[in-house]
Amino acid sequence: MVSLPMKKKNHTPAKFNKQKPVDKKPNAEKPIPLKKDKKKSDIFNAKRRKVADPEEESDESEEEVRDESEGSSGEEEEGVELEGEEFDMSSGSDSDSDTDGGDGDDDDGVDSDGDDPFGKDVFGGSDGEEGDSDLESGSGEELGSDSEMGSGGVLGSDSDDSDDEDLVKKSRALDREKKRVEKEADEELKLNIKEESDEFELPTKEVLSNFKSLRQEGKTRKDYIQQLKIDLASYYGYNEFLIDTLVETFPVAELMELIEAFEKPRPICLRTNTLMTRRRDLADVLLNRGVNLDPLSKWSKVGLVVYDSQVPIGATPEYMAGHYMLQSASSFLPVMALAPKEKENIVDMAAAPGGKTTYIAALMKNTGLIHANEMKAQRLHSLTANLARMGVTNTIVTNFDGKDLPKCLGFNSRDRVLLDAPCSGTGVISKDESVKTSKSLEEIQNCAFLQKGATYTRCH
Repeated sequence: MVSLPMKKKNHTPAKFNKQKPVDKKPNAEKPIPLKKDKKKSDIFNAKRRKVADPEEESDESEEEVRDESEGSSGEEEEGVELEGEEFDMSSGSDSDSDTDGGDGDDDDGVDSDGDDPFGKDVFGGSDGEEGDSDLESGSGEELGSDSEMGSGGVLGSDSDDSDDEDLVKKSRALDREKKRVEKEADEELKLNIKEESDEFELPTKEVLSNFKSLRQEGKTRKDYIQQLKIDLASYYGYNEFLIDTLVETFPVAELMELIEAFEKPRPICLRTNTLMTRRRDLADVLLNRGVNLDPLSKWSKVGLVVYDSQVPIGATPEYMAGHYMLQSASSFLPVMALAPKEKENIVDMAAAPGGKTTYIAALMKNTGLIHANEMKAQRLHSLTANLARMGVTNTIVTNFDGKDLPKCLGFNSRDRVLLDAPCSGTGVISKDESVKTSKSLEEIQNCAFLQKGATYTRCH
């Protein structure tokens, strides 16, 4: 068999050109097609083996093509080497032709019209098919994985979204149910008191106010009064003795006003110490400290009523300096009724804790003389402390029983006497609710006897 000399061509076979275009750049290496069962290491090793002599390359290629044409199938590994060597040879020839200046007179080349061993595609289109198969398999795998992931992800997300929507719906349903129940409860609560006033109205009070037209047949006024006592005692918490006394003392309309007044807390009142400051100046300072206050009333020029305060009203610098005294408005009245004058000699028989005594001293402008007596020794400390804090200098503190004062001070030796005698305390129920149940007839009688004895001593 005669072997024809092969000419080097600077281009690849036509069939190969159709599938894979030649790179126009010089010395550019063509990508090596990968087979499905071909190892990357074998391809890279084949690519590294560069044959120095082009004739040996052509001989080897002829022998391999001849063996292929004679029907030698060869194993798969030989096919891998053949493909690698053939590709290296063609690439090598291309590079040689490019470096030689692209001469067309190569000795070992074969015309494209002749029997070019590379005219046939030795691999029989295996590159394209395998590439297609690889593409199909790869795409199939990718599609499969994408479909699995997508379907799983979509299904998972759909299920999560549906669970979240169910939870949101349940939560909203619970909120609506809660609001409905609260609304019904409020409506039920306001059902009977929607148009009624805050003040409690007893049925017996209405009947007694218009007895002739509203009373039931067969019932007398005494029956209604007895029922009123029971109602007031159970509703306001009074004992039987005190509620009987109040009902017998006051008419029904005044009784209800009095009892309602006992239930309301008294406002905090201040008395300005005119020995230290004026009421206007004191009010300005306290307003700057966050105390909400107003003048007490027209009948008092020194009183202030406090509605609320951002600071402890009994611990301000003004209180410590003696600019005012915490004192109820009702305590102003005995001193105003006494009407002390300057340079008078006055006795306060029950002086502790000193509110009335310091008011007397302020009205007297620290002139004259005041005897502040207190029978209970444990209350002397608060009395002396308030006198010193308020700047009172015309007062003498004594500790005697009021009945013994004439023996110590002499008879008819004083201009005025203020006696705040011990009382039942029924007028301070708003401050001490225990009075509702603690008072009895014996206690009231003892207070009355003590007051009469103190009054007799004062008069002599």
